[in-house]
Amino acid sequence: MKHNERFIFYHRTNADNGRAIVDSGFKNSSGYFMNNRIWTGVRLSSIPVDSDPLLTGDALLMVKLDMDEGELSRWEWTAEGRSHREWLMPATLVNRCATVEMADQLDASTVAA
Repeated sequence: MKHNERFIFYHRTNADNGRAIVDSGFKNSSGYFMNNRIWTGVRLSSIPVDSDPLLTGDALLMVKLDMDEGELSRWEWTAEGRSHREWLMPATLVNRCATVEMADQLDASTVAA
């Protein structure tokens, strides 16, 4: 998850949204996340997630964050039985600290979990 002092995360979306995010940055989205309360932010995962029905889309973004572990831990969402880690962060924070690339356009070896 950490590479060259940057944390690497993944975000799944559709192709149009993926191109817009790479060009202009993330926007907050809202929805139910692991409970019956509506949450707002950008959902990131430690691995490319395909099996979650809430994560739909044909585009996978690689998000490289320049952030210290203390700040990062503030936004982590934990749940038992999950094989990966997830975070829900404000779009302004992600946009300020991240570089974003379309993962499907990268060499497959760079998208290792």
